[in-house]
Amino acid sequence: MHKVDRRNDKLKTATFIFLSGLFFFWNGFLVAQNDEEDQYEPAEEPIQIAQVETGDAVPPLKTPAPTDSDIEEVITIGRNRSVARDVIEERIKRDVPVDFLSSTFISRVGDSDVGAALKRLPGLTLVDNKYVYVRGLGERYSSAQLNGATIPSPDLSRNVLPLDIFPTDLVDSLAVHKGFAPDLPAAFGGGSIDIRTKKVPNSRTIRVNFKTGENATGSRGLTYPGGSSDRWGTDDDTRSLNLQIDQAIQTYRGNFAPLNIYRTVVNGILPASIDDARLINRRLATFLNRNIDLIPKDLPYDLSGDFAVGDKFYVSDEVDVGVMLIGSYSNDWRLKQRVNRRYSNPETDYSDTERTVNKVDLTVSLNVGLQGFDDHEIASMALFLRNTEDDASSTRTCVQGQFNDCLDTGSPVQGRIFSTRFEQRELELFQADGTHVLGDNTLEFLTDYFPVLSFLDRLNGSRVTWYYSDATASTSIPNEVRISGQERLDSPNGTPIEYRIRSTGSAVDFRFSELEDISESYGYDISIPIVSNGFEVNLHGGWDYTRKVRNYKQTSLAIGSTDSDFYSISAGRPQNVFSDANIMNPDYNINLLLGVGEFGSESYIAVHVIDAGYIKLDYLLGNDWRFSGGFRKEIFTQFSLPVDCLEFESSRVGFNSERDVQAFADTILRSEELYPSIAITRSIPDLWNTDQVQFRFVSSKTVARPDIRETSASTYIDPITEARVRGNPLLDVSDLLNFDFRVELFYPSRDNLTASIFYKDIDKPIETVQGGATEDNIRFNFVNAQSAFVYGVELEWLKSLTFLAKTIGPWIQQFYVSGNSTLSTSEIDIPTGAGVGNLTNQTRRMTQQSNWVLNLQLGFDSEEAKHGATLVYNAFGERIYFAGIDGLPDGFEQPFHAFDLVYTWFPTESMTFKARIKNILDASVQVDQGDVTVIEQTVGTSILIDFSYNL
Repeated sequence: MHKVDRRNDKLKTATFIFLSGLFFFWNGFLVAQNDEEDQYEPAEEPIQIAQVETGDAVPPLKTPAPTDSDIEEVITIGRNRSVARDVIEERIKRDVPVDFLSSTFISRVGDSDVGAALKRLPGLTLVDNKYVYVRGLGERYSSAQLNGATIPSPDLSRNVLPLDIFPTDLVDSLAVHKGFAPDLPAAFGGGSIDIRTKKVPNSRTIRVNFKTGENATGSRGLTYPGGSSDRWGTDDDTRSLNLQIDQAIQTYRGNFAPLNIYRTVVNGILPASIDDARLINRRLATFLNRNIDLIPKDLPYDLSGDFAVGDKFYVSDEVDVGVMLIGSYSNDWRLKQRVNRRYSNPETDYSDTERTVNKVDLTVSLNVGLQGFDDHEIASMALFLRNTEDDASSTRTCVQGQFNDCLDTGSPVQGRIFSTRFEQRELELFQADGTHVLGDNTLEFLTDYFPVLSFLDRLNGSRVTWYYSDATASTSIPNEVRISGQERLDSPNGTPIEYRIRSTGSAVDFRFSELEDISESYGYDISIPIVSNGFEVNLHGGWDYTRKVRNYKQTSLAIGSTDSDFYSISAGRPQNVFSDANIMNPDYNINLLLGVGEFGSESYIAVHVIDAGYIKLDYLLGNDWRFSGGFRKEIFTQFSLPVDCLEFESSRVGFNSERDVQAFADTILRSEELYPSIAITRSIPDLWNTDQVQFRFVSSKTVARPDIRETSASTYIDPITEARVRGNPLLDVSDLLNFDFRVELFYPSRDNLTASIFYKDIDKPIETVQGGATEDNIRFNFVNAQSAFVYGVELEWLKSLTFLAKTIGPWIQQFYVSGNSTLSTSEIDIPTGAGVGNLTNQTRRMTQQSNWVLNLQLGFDSEEAKHGATLVYNAFGERIYFAGIDGLPDGFEQPFHAFDLVYTWFPTESMTFKARIKNILDASVQVDQGDVTVIEQTVGTSILIDFSYNL
C-alpha cells in the first residue's frame, strides 16, 4: 500500500544532497571552462537575446567589457542553443517567477500542440494529452489565457481549457507564471498559463511548411461511412439528428412510447389503434442514420502544412501598419489499443479495444497591428480554430458468469461492442489590445498643440494597456453510436464463429450532444513611474471583467428488440439487421426509445462572472533590490441550472416545488475576497563565478473554485470514461497559501541554472472520489476534502560542453545539455462524509501528482550552422490515476519514458528540412492497481518529416 509520510525526511535529505552536489559540480565546470576560454571558443553564430518590452525597469544581463587581450573575441552559440535561452531577458524582468517556451524551441523538440509542449517545463505534466498539471496540482488549480484574456472551453465535462486544441504553429511563446501577482487571475494554484500567439512581423515574411509521417502502431485500422467534408473536420449533416425525429420530440412531448403516441392528437387525429402507434414509432426509427458498419481501412500517411504571410507598411514617419495571415491544416490517423482489467478477476473479467482515430486540425488567424509615434501600439486578431476527432472502435468484453463469459466450457461467448464518435470542437475569437505610453514623442506632440497640458511632463513614462476578447467555443458530437453484440466462440477464449446483435431494447444507442460556451472579457492596466535618486517606483492599478455563458444539450435514443423472433435476423452486419424492412416488420417488434440512460439533467445552462480590480506597487532600490506587491479583489458569481429537455408537463429547469427552488439556490456560488501578494528580488552581480545571481521570494493567497458542472445538481455519464458523474451543489471554494523561493544564476557564457523551492497549503481542496458503486458501475462525486499540501524543489539548467574541449577535443563544443527536474510530494485528507465512498486510503497523495518529473535535452549545432539535432527525454514518476474504495488499492499510472529525436538540416538560409522520431522506446500507458495492470494503452512510435521555406 502506498503511504505518505508528512515529514518526508528522506525526500528532504535527498533534495538537499542533490541541490548541493549539483551546485558545486556546476561551479566546478564553470571554473574549468573559464580557464579554457582563451583556447577554445565556441565556433557558432553570435548570440541574440530577444528584447521584450515589459515596462519593468530591471537591469539586464551584464555583458563583460572587453580587455586588450580579447578585443576580437565574440561569444557565440548555435541555432538550437540560442533559442533555448532567447527568453532569459524577459524572465529576469518579471517580478514573479515565470517559465517560458519560445516558438523556435517548441519547433526544435517537435511538439505539435500546446499541451505536449508545456510538459517540457519544470514541474509540468500532461494528463489525458490535454490537461496540464503544474507542480502536481490538477487542472482546476491552474488557469489558461490566450494573450492574457480568458477564453471559453469546448470541453464537454469540464470548464477548463483543453490545451491540445491549440497547434504550436500559432504560438509565439508560452509563459507559465508560478508566482501569483495582483494583475493575474486569483484562480491560481499550480500556475497561470498564457498562450501568446504570433503577432505582425517587422518586415516582409513568407513561410510555408509541409509535413508527413506515420505511426508504428499499425497501418490498418477501422472506419465507417461518414460525410463528404470529413477531411476538413466538419460534418455535412450526414450525422445530424433528423428533422423528423426532432419535430416528433415536440409533437409527442418527449415520449416515444407507443401508448403515449396512441394518446396524442396530431392535426386533430388520434391513431386508430395501438398497432398504428407502434407503426409510427417504427417509422421514426427509420430516420436514424444506420449506415454505421465498421470497415477495415489502410491508414494513410500523416499530412499537414502551414503558412504565414505578412508585412509591415510605413504610412508615414510616425505611423506604420503590420498584417500577418497564418493558416495551418493537419490530418493524421492513429491506431490505439487498450486493455482494461478488473482488479478482482483480471484473468476472466476484461475488455480489449482497438480504436482508430482520425484527427483533423484547421486554423486560420489574421493579425493587424498599428504603431504610432513609437509610443502607441494597437493590435487585433481574428482566429478560427477547429479540432476534430473521428473515432471508430471495436471492443471485446469478457465477464465471468455474464452474457459474455469467454471461458464458459459449455457455451463460450464474448461481448462485441462497435462504436463511432465524431467530435468537432471549434473556437471563434476576436481580440484587440493596446499599449499607450506617455513618452517623449507623445508629450512633444501634446504640448505643441495644447500647451495647457505641459503638466503631463511629470508623468513621463506612464503607460496604459487595455484588452478586449470575445470568443465562442462549441462542441458538436452528432450521431455517437454504440452497438452491443455477442460472438459465439469455438472454444473457451477461442476464435469467434458467429456474431449477433444482442436481443435488448437498446441494442444500438444513438447520442447527440451540443455545447456552446461564450466568453467576453476586457480590462485595463495603468502604470505610473516615480523616479528619484537611487530608487524607482511603479504604481499599477487595473480592472478585469469576465462573463461566460455555457449551454449544453444532450439527446439519446436507442433501437432494439427483446422479441424471440428478432433472433432470426440478429446475425450479420448492423446496417442489415436494422434495415428499413426489418424495422418496419411488426414480427420483429423493433422499437425506438427516447431518453435512453438519461437522468433528466444531462443538459444544462450555466453562468460564470468575475469582476476584479487590483493595485500593485513595484519598488526598485538601486540595481540590487526589488519589492513588488499588492492586492486583487474579485467578486465571483457562478450558477448552473440542470435542464430536462424531455420534460413537457412542468418546468424543464426543475422549479416545481419550494425544494427545487432551494436546490437551485444551493448551486449559486458567490464570493468577494481580497487576494494579497508580495515578491522580493535581490540581484547580485559577479557572485559565484556568475554574471548575475537573482534571489526571489514570493508569498500569496489565491483560490481554486469548483467547475460549473461540478456544482450542478445533476447526474450525467462522462462521454469519455462512460462513468456516472454526480454534481455537488454544496461544494465550496478552496483557499491556497503559496510560498516560492527561487535562485537564478546567469553566467557570462549565457549558461544558466535555476533552483526553486515551493510550498502550497490548501484549505478544503476539491477532489474527485468514487461514491457508492461497484467495479462494474462506477460513480464519481465531487467533495471538499479537509486539507492538502504540496511542496518540492525544481531545477532548470542550460550548459554548453565547451569545458570538455581540452579533454575530449574541439568537436565537443558543438554540443550542449539542458533540462529540468522536479522533486515533490503531496498529501490530502478526505474524511468520511456525504458523497464519499468507503475510501481505502483517506490520507494519500493528491490525484495525478508525481513525486518526480524529468526533462533532458542533448543538443548539437554544427560549426558551419548547417545541421542541428536534439535528443529529448521526458518522464514522470507514478501518480494516482484513481482512488481505491472498499479495501481495493489505489490505481497508479506508471512512469512513461518518452525519448524523441529531432534532426534539422539548413541547406540554405531560407530552407529547412526536419526529421523527427517520437517515442523511440515505444513506451505505453500503464495503470497498476496493486499487483494487477488494470489499464494498458499503446501510443506507438511516430516518424515525421517536414520541409519549410522562408522568404
